[in-house]
Amino acid sequence: MRIEYNSKIEQYHHFDFQPGNGTRYDIVVINDPYGGLLVVWPNHSTYRYFGGSNPEIKHLHGKKNKFDQIAIKEFLDGVFI
Repeated sequence: MRIEYNSKIEQYHHFDFQPGNGTRYDIVVINDPYGGLLVVWPNHSTYRYFGGSNPEIKHLHGKKNKFDQIAIKEFLDGVFI
């Protein structure tokens, strides 16, 4: 088996937060080589977040819950904008 590394993960962020909706979130955020940030909520779901003047978050896979998605987006809006 041959493995080639095109890039290294140079930066990641780990957040553990409770926004007040009764849920505790433990997420890891890393730069996505295809744009934006990958947001990994282990054993639950993965999202792609785009910050800036018009922030958005897209569900990639796992359990989809609009309330969780909104809570994570609002948290990231406060951190990365």
